[in-house]
Amino acid sequence: MMSKATKPDKTRQLSIEQANAIEHLLQGQSDRAVAEAVGVSRQTISEWKNHDPLFVAELNRQRSEMWKEARERMKALANRALDVVELQFDSDDPKAALAAAKYILQGTLLLGDTDLPRSGPTSPEAVIMAKLRSEARMELEAEGKGKGRYPFKVDLFGIENEIEALASSRLKKAMAEAGLS
Repeated sequence: MMSKATKPDKTRQLSIEQANAIEHLLQGQSDRAVAEAVGVSRQTISEWKNHDPLFVAELNRQRSEMWKEARERMKALANRALDVVELQFDSDDPKAALAAAKYILQGTLLLGDTDLPRSGPTSPEAVIMAKLRSEARMELEAEGKGKGRYPFKVDLFGIENEIEALASSRLKKAMAEAGLS
């Protein structure tokens, strides 16, 4: 019995240089340092970061994973850190007590934003859709729809639905153009 030939996967993959560039970017290196490390130009790194949905999605996915791991480590250390803050809070030194109080308030989000940064889209399709939504919004606003249409936001969902429909209608072509269909 003969087996059927399998259809090759036409979905584009990251190059070795791109995968290595992501590793260096996650270490906080500059575009110039990353370019030197992986053997491409700084402009190439910039192009990947700004125009390659597969690269952007993988960079965002790995950043998100890195932040998730950091949050888990922070959670594991939280009780020990609170013990130290509590000792400082009960200190006879007013400066130490005030510093501990500030940490407590920050920890409860009463004194400023302590959230870790959010990451962007983590799939090539989501990266492309974000760009298409932005383009659709500009296009519809240029036609007189959206922000300039009413002095107040009267049409809560109409323009958003139009943006989503227009972006969705262009997704398949944009995926194909990016070599991701």
